[in-house]
Amino acid sequence: MKRQLVFIDDSGDPGFKLHSSSHFVMACAVFMEDSVAEQVAEELKNLRKSKGWNDEAEFKFTKTRKPVVKELLQAVAKYDFTVSAVYIDKSELSGIVPIIDQSKLYNWTIKVLLETLPLKDARIRIDGRSSKQYMRTASSYLRKELNKKSHKILNVRFEDSRRNDLIQLADIVAGSINRSLQKDKTDSGEYLAILKPKIGSITKIKIK
Repeated sequence: MKRQLVFIDDSGDPGFKLHSSSHFVMACAVFMEDSVAEQVAEELKNLRKSKGWNDEAEFKFTKTRKPVVKELLQAVAKYDFTVSAVYIDKSELSGIVPIIDQSKLYNWTIKVLLETLPLKDARIRIDGRSSKQYMRTASSYLRKELNKKSHKILNVRFEDSRRNDLIQLADIVAGSINRSLQKDKTDSGEYLAILKPKIGSITKIKIK
């Protein structure tokens, strides 16, 4: 099995306050070939350029105009990669607000997502602008947990999404999946419909 390249981002938030999101989604884009990853990144650069945006402009599902989100998804759909996600439906907690360390829940959700994938010596790239201490702790946790039974991870890196187009793609994927869970939204199914041929799995998970 080739060494995969996996880009991860989330949508919603891992909190349980009154203003927190109804769902928390962790999603990834998985590439088997570095050359395909480079081609998809080039598509995002070209789309950004076609809009007259500067090189630092970031694609984000919550901030990017939705016609542009659709254009982005349609542009990358022709390439050979897959997307997968896990999500938490907070409404299933029946109004009981658990006391949970949000950073630990974030890391655990990444772990569960990666456990759903048939990885071998994968290179993991995660959106993150956190402290060096947190990134070291999270990387160590993921390698330890995921390499217990099989060597799923070769290395883990947290990278600034503003400088990584494929983490921006993962953000768009996560946002598209999150929107599909919000049945009160008139466009809830539109983005996921474009992604459908790329979907490996979307799994609801419960907090342990």
